[in-house]
Amino acid sequence: MGHPPLLAPHPLLHALSGLTPSKRDRLADAFAARAFDLGLAYLGVDGSRPIPVAFPPVIEPRAATIGRASRVRAVTAALAAVAERILGGALGSARAESLLSELAPVEREIVMSRHGVTPRLATVRADLFLDGQGRDRLLELNATIPAMQGYSDIAAQAFAESVAELAGASIDSRAFLAANGSNALDLLRSLLACYRAEGGADEKPSIALVHRPSDSQLSELRYMAARFREEGHDARTIEVGEIALGADGRAVVSGPADSAPFRPAILYRHVFATRVDPSSAFGSILRRPDGHFLFNPVDPHLEQKSMLAELSAASRDPDAARVLGLAPDAAALVNEMVPWTRRLQAGASTDADGRPLRELVDHVRSSPASMVIKRSWDFGGKGVFLGAEYGDEGSRFRSRARFGRELDWAALVDACVDEGGWVVQERVTLAARPLWLRTGDGVVSKDAYVDLSAYTNLGVEPAPTGGVCRASLSPIVNIQSGGGVVPFLSAEAADLLAIG
Repeated sequence: MGHPPLLAPHPLLHALSGLTPSKRDRLADAFAARAFDLGLAYLGVDGSRPIPVAFPPVIEPRAATIGRASRVRAVTAALAAVAERILGGALGSARAESLLSELAPVEREIVMSRHGVTPRLATVRADLFLDGQGRDRLLELNATIPAMQGYSDIAAQAFAESVAELAGASIDSRAFLAANGSNALDLLRSLLACYRAEGGADEKPSIALVHRPSDSQLSELRYMAARFREEGHDARTIEVGEIALGADGRAVVSGPADSAPFRPAILYRHVFATRVDPSSAFGSILRRPDGHFLFNPVDPHLEQKSMLAELSAASRDPDAARVLGLAPDAAALVNEMVPWTRRLQAGASTDADGRPLRELVDHVRSSPASMVIKRSWDFGGKGVFLGAEYGDEGSRFRSRARFGRELDWAALVDACVDEGGWVVQERVTLAARPLWLRTGDGVVSKDAYVDLSAYTNLGVEPAPTGGVCRASLSPIVNIQSGGGVVPFLSAEAADLLAIG
């Protein structure tokens, strides 16, 4: 069962609501400036720009956050197991082929070459909405290069420091993050657990945070590298093209002529396989990761929304669940957390209430208000269409970008079916809430949509237990689509903050 953190009656929320306009503006200015200084920024073609921050924070007891992460971990494990069975042909070779066809050739090659290998993932992020009953609804999983561990820590730290400054007090930022739970340090612990599970023996292994050229999230990676160094690790952000293979076959990065090469023990991957030259050293490592301590390995099938749709369908079909090895308790959890999700294709199905449908496509065409259509293997909110809002400026733009023309809802459904690789998901209604944020027009109050993401891992202990909250003026909540970050605080950490 989920918890309604947005409604948590913590004293800090009452104090924030009582701020004078002058103090509120001072807090907003200090918060935005400190967050940018710490690295809450997006690198674009025109340079580094701040990612917006907003308050009041989302507050809930630490136990609630830990419980959510535990449930997300169970769903992730169920998805990985079901994916293994499906790609192994449990539902027929045609089903497996249709899922693999959504991937790029290099992704498909790697996924099938690793088939049968138990996945070990250092980080997974589940993106959730809380429905009207306060239940966690898991919309999608990010298992390839999940981000925002650093951004979330930065937002929490910057907000705490700004509140302390407003109160004329000081705060131990590291103690505050310890009480709040640090996603960056959770990631470090998970990387070390994966490293040791695969035979790594160094007490303080060196870590390369591998990224593409001009990575938009480079400031976050630098923040996390700094946190890892504080824990005694030689951690560096490394551009993917800098990696070579040494005489021993391991990754090596050449430094200046007067310095020794950097030989990372752990490779933390923050670059999609499709953006790596397959003939490069790192391309070779992606295809043959054994012995390189690469986390996460290439695993796009665990992020495909079509695979989540297969899991959703199996959770409501005892026969399919039995074939796929989905235990009744796991099926019940998936059914509780994952909204009704189906691959968008012609044929019979069942609706969100379990009633049989002679034709799924007809049902989607006739029920736009309760439907969300998503590209199965995509990111950044570019391939998302909300039926209730369809026809607004944003959806018209995305329709033109994807299909070359504006389409009405029925035509959009047909175009997605014809193209293949799309899913339909039950709409989880998210109520907007008022937030304060700094804009070019000053500090303003805006009604915004706030989501909640939970971090976990797979195959090792300890598991991450934190999360992050994003805000957007659009019900499609995504940083790359113009969203921002809201501090996500434990009640225990919020207890350390006071506004005089």
